[in-house]
Amino acid sequence: MPNVNKEEKFIRALEKSGLNYNEALVYFSLIKLGQKGATVYELDHHFTPFLKRTTIYSVLRKLIELGCVREGEQKQGSRKVTLFIANKPEEYYDRIILEKEKELDILKDLKEKYSDYFDIIYQEGMEYVLEELDELIQPYLRPLVEKGWRITSYLIKKEVPLFEYTVYDCMLKSPNAKYLKENSFHLFLFDDNIEKDTTSLQFFIKGLKNKTYEIVSYFSDIKEYKLEEKMLEFYNKTYPGFNLRVKLEDLKNSKFFDEVIDGIRSYWKKGDIGEHLATKSKDLQEQVDIHEKEFLTDNSLDIWKAVIIPIQNKLFFLWAESYEILEEMVEPIFIIEKIPFNTK
Repeated sequence: MPNVNKEEKFIRALEKSGLNYNEALVYFSLIKLGQKGATVYELDHHFTPFLKRTTIYSVLRKLIELGCVREGEQKQGSRKVTLFIANKPEEYYDRIILEKEKELDILKDLKEKYSDYFDIIYQEGMEYVLEELDELIQPYLRPLVEKGWRITSYLIKKEVPLFEYTVYDCMLKSPNAKYLKENSFHLFLFDDNIEKDTTSLQFFIKGLKNKTYEIVSYFSDIKEYKLEEKMLEFYNKTYPGFNLRVKLEDLKNSKFFDEVIDGIRSYWKKGDIGEHLATKSKDLQEQVDIHEKEFLTDNSLDIWKAVIIPIQNKLFFLWAESYEILEEMVEPIFIIEKIPFNTK
């Protein structure tokens, strides 16, 4: 079957230009017919049972869009039928080459314009200044930035699932964090008063908990963890929140430990999670204060805490490694929202 092999060679050559197999097959069949062309009926008869008529119509529309095929007419008795005629392959290849050259020019321009910026981000990470954020969210973060906090991610998303709201999504780095440098600051802005609508609020809190599970699963290879619901108190006001609790045995075997948790090693005493972990001297252990030792309870560790603060039509969702860092994020919210409180 030498002719079959020869035709397959030409069909593969057309595939390499960007056509799929069916497109290359139909185009090559029309190339063989030259200016004569063919009707869909003739193509259908030729390709039966390999291609259905509906598939042939779809392929022809795509080939016309790509400039491989054009339409013509042929008189058959008292009526006219549509012919499909192949354009010269040389013209098709020239058009593809021209498009690729344009794409290459665009890529070169993008490389020249952005490669230095990407290199800085690659080496140092992303960072925003306050003025790049929406004016609505700037006041809540300004006191943190003035204390050395950095804004490493910022998104605005409009959502209309069961509730219509806009979310301002920020990731922050705290200079006071010991091991989990990333902290999350989410502001959800609703059309209605979410604080007074207790049913909707509880439903939304449940959704945040489910979303938190997804976030932890995405950013960490720790598969066994417990998200404990917990009420957190800030300046004599109590709000719902979560504790993310991880077994030390699971933590030590994760990449999360190697990449992020180095700062917590000094909290651990010899034998806490195995002889092979880097241990500190007795003198250094004695320097660890009581609060830091509270990280270790029941052979597990709270690696971060989250709090949900609804205020009228706003809902703040914050998470960080410790209560103290959360408190630092909460204070500007209370000041801006004019919530009375006394600092300790």
